[in-house]
Amino acid sequence: MARMKSPILFAALVALCFLVPPAAQALPSHFGDKVENALACRSEWSPAFWRTYFRQHLNAPIRVWGEAEWFGGQQATMAGNQVEEFFVNVPESGALMVGALINKPLEQVKKNVEEKMGFAFVELPGPYPRWLSKFGSVLVASGPEQTKWYCARWHLGNRP
Repeated sequence: MARMKSPILFAALVALCFLVPPAAQALPSHFGDKVENALACRSEWSPAFWRTYFRQHLNAPIRVWGEAEWFGGQQATMAGNQVEEFFVNVPESGALMVGALINKPLEQVKKNVEEKMGFAFVELPGPYPRWLSKFGSVLVASGPEQTKWYCARWHLGNRP
């Protein structure tokens, strides 16, 4: 009887390994600074760099949508805002973009970013209200309780 318990116990442990997801890996200490500076448009970057960086630290994209790869936020905090997801444009896109989706109202995200990063946003008129910093960083409400914070450049054929 004792011999029969060992294979059953082993099989149960193997099955448990497939049912329980691996523990999330801690983000590196430089993650916040690097990503905040990219979101603020205060660093040089390329989408290829960010796709590789996000895959390394946030795992594979959770979806491809809107000409972007979307990655789980891993409970990262950017300028006092917990990020739900990060995104970066796909190579075929006409935009060069890196961004974050935050489950907070725009005014709260704006206040946190301005206080923590030390720059202000001004509202741009138009049918799609958005807020722009002097560096080119953008805040857009995606709904009453959700905000996108991103840096984008348009691909004019002069960047890789």
